Amino acid sequence: MDGVIVDSEYLHEKAQDIVCRQFGLDVPKTVNPLFKGWTEDRVYEFIAEHFGTGSTTVGNLVKAKHEAFASLSDELQLMPGALSLVQLLHEQSMPLGLVTSATKADQERAFTKFGLAPYFSSVTTIEDVHLPKPDPQPYLITAARLDAPAEECIVIEDSKYGILSGLRAGCHVLGLTTTFPHQALQDAGAHAVFRSIAEIEVYLRTLLSPTSHEAQSA
Repeated sequence: MDGVIVDSEYLHEKAQDIVCRQFGLDVPKTVNPLFKGWTEDRVYEFIAEHFGTGSTTVGNLVKAKHEAFASLSDELQLMPGALSLVQLLHEQSMPLGLVTSATKADQERAFTKFGLAPYFSSVTTIEDVHLPKPDPQPYLITAARLDAPAEECIVIEDSKYGILSGLRAGCHVLGLTTTFPHQALQDAGAHAVFRSIAEIEVYLRTLLSPTSHEAQSA
């Protein structure tokens, strides 16, 4: 969801700044790139270990982050081209599954704001898994919910951890350079890497075209 469907990275950083001010944590901006693709628990375990004052718990920091992020939800925007791609695949009767390391509350808030729920047959959030990305479990769960073999699923990911998760599940994985640079996604093993959702839409339109199907049959 984050970085593929919704443009939220700057809001996560804004929410983190709120939490750091609230608890008196001096976290330099230079470490923020390290947190890209991490779960909230991992981020705040790192912050508590390296910059914590001992005045609160990781659980309290994570709770405060969720509250801060929710307070900024009016600023949340769709990624350019995201709705067009979702609608295209839905019109082609392609079952869509969301796999996100966000909480169910954040996912539902985004879906409600942008009217996305009717397009998705399955939603898997951080609460649905015991082993988050880069473990394959999130994508294996979603493939099962879609009643599709993982090797027949196409994954679109903006993080190297998500790409590894999809690959380990056996999916065909496309990288999107909204969060990580092209080389990082390529090094993670993405089958193809794109600069925009518009480019991915062109790629998928080609895959879904009757001409493409005829060529594959031949």
